[in-house]
Amino acid sequence: MTNLPNISRRDFVKLAGSTAFLASLNWDELVRLAVAQAQSGSINIVWFEAQDCAGNTTALIQATEPDLIDVLGGSFHLVGPGNVKLAFHETVMPEWGEGALDILRAAVEGKLDPFVLVLEGSFPQDEKAGGPPGSDYYCYIGDENGKPISCVEWMRRLLSRAVAVVSVGNCASYGGLVANKVIERVQGLPQSKWSDSPTGAVGFFDDPIRGIKGLVSQLPEAEPFRKFISGQCSLKPGEIRADCRPAVAVPGCPANGNGQLRTLAALVLWAKGLLPLPELDIYWRPKFIYGATVHEQCPRAGSYAAGDFRAYPGENSYKCLYAVGCKGPISNCPWNKLGWVNGVGGPTRTGGVCIGCTMPGFTDSYEPFYKPLQAPRVPSGLEGAAAVAALLAGVGLAYWTSKNIEKKKEEVTKEVKG
Repeated sequence: MTNLPNISRRDFVKLAGSTAFLASLNWDELVRLAVAQAQSGSINIVWFEAQDCAGNTTALIQATEPDLIDVLGGSFHLVGPGNVKLAFHETVMPEWGEGALDILRAAVEGKLDPFVLVLEGSFPQDEKAGGPPGSDYYCYIGDENGKPISCVEWMRRLLSRAVAVVSVGNCASYGGLVANKVIERVQGLPQSKWSDSPTGAVGFFDDPIRGIKGLVSQLPEAEPFRKFISGQCSLKPGEIRADCRPAVAVPGCPANGNGQLRTLAALVLWAKGLLPLPELDIYWRPKFIYGATVHEQCPRAGSYAAGDFRAYPGENSYKCLYAVGCKGPISNCPWNKLGWVNGVGGPTRTGGVCIGCTMPGFTDSYEPFYKPLQAPRVPSGLEGAAAVAALLAGVGLAYWTSKNIEKKKEEVTKEVKG
């Protein structure tokens, strides 16, 4: 008989739960374990899915530093025991039907305060916001008096109670794929005004690249969050106010699980008064995750510097992917450097181009994925490698110059404020 290694019951259940999920997407045991460990939670999480594919939820279980059970069960050493409870999550919760709706209603009534509202998926314009007749059916959860409760209507109700908002994935952050423009309109098909997509879908934040206003700009109930992201107010650790509330974007397609949990942990620590809120970049993402570009952290950076570029997509080589469409120089993401799970994976690590999925404008502004960036255009291959290298060296010099100027400006600003 083979001797089993020494392993605690908790670690065994964690391993078994994660393995079962990866194999079959069966969350039952994982949810029961997480809820059992979090019965006395002092901060709740309401995870709301709108127009989504549940890809971010799937990525969440892949998180390892910390992992999902560590956070939800309160065993992650930075968060502390019993501090977080996953109160509502459509994909994983055991409740269904009216029982599930009762949890959302409890959140609206203040019975789950304080709670962090996590958003997954985009939000289509509903009738109350000026959408076409029947647009409430584009995305709804439950009904009242025979009429659907649209996803945007739930936002009107939940935003007034949430102490913070976290948008996970590009769809929830900026509208994502679901907000893409219609190329050929069908005559007679109703049109929405929020975006040029079939349903008028938007994310929580504005998409300045496509010129789309998100929920934070569309809904009056989002004003406390709008004031925060526009810099009209600031919050100290543990300072929960009605007129100023934090909102953070964790974009990606999907967003990396470690990034999701680290951001949630950071907001929990803020709400408990233990840490300041993370510094955000111009697209409202945590700088400690999205501060550098893919290009700056790419494992193929040596090939870029040497002027070794792939001649065609799928070429089996170590060469830089810039010439076959990589959007790494204009995209911010660390997972190609760190790996998607346990140091493994990431597009440029495994031979795929960066497609800009952590950026506003995705996917409209980054297609075709395997076409080089519009400016500057990489030579077609008829020119020699030296010409390509010279061109990209000039691009790199200009890029680093602009980054250095930006850094100096930040340093001066800090000195002035100090």
